[in-house]
Amino acid sequence: MKFSQKHTYLIVEGSQAGEFLQGQITIDVEKISDKDFMPACICNNKGRVMATFWIKKVENGFKIVILEELFISFEEHMKIYIPFFDAKLKKDNKDNFEEELNSSEWMKFLINEGIVEVNKHTSAKYTPHELNYQNNELIDFSKGCFNGQEVIARMEYRGKLKFALKIADNLQDEIKESSIYNKAGKKIGEILSKEGKYGFVFFKNKDDQTKSIFLDGEILNIL
Repeated sequence: MKFSQKHTYLIVEGSQAGEFLQGQITIDVEKISDKDFMPACICNNKGRVMATFWIKKVENGFKIVILEELFISFEEHMKIYIPFFDAKLKKDNKDNFEEELNSSEWMKFLINEGIVEVNKHTSAKYTPHELNYQNNELIDFSKGCFNGQEVIARMEYRGKLKFALKIADNLQDEIKESSIYNKAGKKIGEILSKEGKYGFVFFKNKDDQTKSIFLDGEILNIL
């Protein structure tokens, strides 16, 4: 699997690397293979997604690929819990990896997969459900506890999901702000990430996606 040039490669290794990760990430460590990378995320104790990443099993541990801009906050979060395990987190030399994708190619991949990659602007702002992760196998509700699990499970089994996640295909090269508005000028959501004319759009209320939507005064085309 190829990744964008903006990513950092990490290794979590040690005899308790799996046990450590099981209490942090949203997918079941037992289901991670050494064949290809799987998407996953970590959340804070309020159930908000702090980072999205890709993970696979390697000798004596796991390899993680994450946006470079989130590496420091990811590392700081992990360092709170990792001292209690025989495990360590370190950067990996990626010289042996395949040629990396450019940003445009990477965004096309994410759109095809329907996966919003949390960045520094959206980190710790959205729940997995708001990012539609429950439908993309980024959350495993049968694996047991992980950070933020109680809040996330409550939304899964008791919550009424009023929001929606869509794709826009006519974004300008430069946008003044990420917020989107209805015809009356009321904020109804925002652009979560973009590359070129494509981007993920979050609606606070799914009913708003059927009406005229504006970004920087221009009508936004929603797929």
